[in-house]
Amino acid sequence: MSRPGKFAKSSRVKQLRQFKRRKHQQAGDTIPWEQVTDFLLGRYQLTRGRQQPPVVAATVQRFLSEWLAVAQAAGETQVQWDLTAVTQATLKRIGNQVPWQFYAVLAPQLLPWQHFLQKEGPAVPLASRRQLVMPFTAATSQQLIAEQLAVNLLTVTATPITATQRQQLVTSLLAQGQVQWSAVAGLFAPLGFQVTAGSDTTTRQWLNELRALTVSDFHN
Repeated sequence: MSRPGKFAKSSRVKQLRQFKRRKHQQAGDTIPWEQVTDFLLGRYQLTRGRQQPPVVAATVQRFLSEWLAVAQAAGETQVQWDLTAVTQATLKRIGNQVPWQFYAVLAPQLLPWQHFLQKEGPAVPLASRRQLVMPFTAATSQQLIAEQLAVNLLTVTATPITATQRQQLVTSLLAQGQVQWSAVAGLFAPLGFQVTAGSDTTTRQWLNELRALTVSDFHN
């Protein structure tokens, strides 16, 4: 059975509702490194989040929070953020802490999210501006999600498997370059997903909303 860990505590996600970007920033004004996540979460909510269904907005915002944690772990002097590499590392970091529906919600949002970050990332008023490099394509985003789902499945089942068999599993989850959510659901549904009592109320509600989604919500 899949069990979530301490994934994207809601306290930081809640902060985006309270984060106020100054309307009249003067040239030379900067924000501290530790405020980058709050800044970008606030920008996402203003530009995209409030136009999305709540479960979609919450999913992308939590992904963004985790993505920034990975990107910032390289330190403030690493001004280039590799979109493909950090996204892959973020999916690995999240792993089985969420049900398979998380990935199904996220998949069609990854390209618009990347466009958001390509525009807003370099605009974050840091002393050294960020450079967003190595963007991924639609096909690559689907491949990354399929690969992570395969890893998640093998981790839960603890099945010994060769690299060739792993790739065969990834291939079985894709058709014409798109993740087949009916196949994903068929593999993960029997395993279940338990929302732990240790999760905060907002996180439990979000995870339960994800669990309630079915294959028909994802149109393939």
